[in-house]
Amino acid sequence: MIELLLMEADELKDPVLFERARDLVGEARRSHVEKLRKNDSKNLSLAAGLLLRYAFFMVRNPKLYDQIQVSPSGKPFLPNQEYYFSLSHSGQYAICCFSDSPVGCDIEKIREYLPRFTKKIFTADEEATYHSLLDVEKGMFFYQLWTCKESVTKWMGKGILHPFHFFSVMDGKKVKMSIPMEEINLYLKSYFFENYALSLCSERDEFPREIKRLTSEILMKN
Repeated sequence: MIELLLMEADELKDPVLFERARDLVGEARRSHVEKLRKNDSKNLSLAAGLLLRYAFFMVRNPKLYDQIQVSPSGKPFLPNQEYYFSLSHSGQYAICCFSDSPVGCDIEKIREYLPRFTKKIFTADEEATYHSLLDVEKGMFFYQLWTCKESVTKWMGKGILHPFHFFSVMDGKKVKMSIPMEEINLYLKSYFFENYALSLCSERDEFPREIKRLTSEILMKN
């Protein structure tokens, strides 16, 4: 079981909705939100918290939300590993990937900016493919690769602290269906919508067909 949930964080620009969300997401996330300087960052973090809270209601075990702990590397987890989840946000959207097996996810807004130096991001084969592409193709390739690698390192619990150029996720222009990582075979899946790239990795070859878009009204019913 993997659920992929998404919310447009701009809804929380409404001060009333922001305060309702803040009251619902729990003390740990409230504390994190208060440390953020930019209002957009606060809204995105709150949206991610609402999505995760909703996920526990979906599996009829909302009390687990309050049992979440955070590892020294910053990865949130449940001590008894009843469920696994990964959060990400970019631009105006927050996402939550929720599963009964370990997962990782990442979303990025596709921007015009592309890195000039790629040796710390790409393997040699990926770099060769990237530089062989037309300029109009490079953006899609880069953000698909980046979100896949980010999702893998989130699965590992290391994020971007793990060197991206140590492992490959691309087979030519396409994302690999699976990769070996830490003696486990990980499966990869990418999605595109509007001007965003989103990728998941999982220990199971099972992915949702679509992204569930949820509004603040739905997320704050309970």
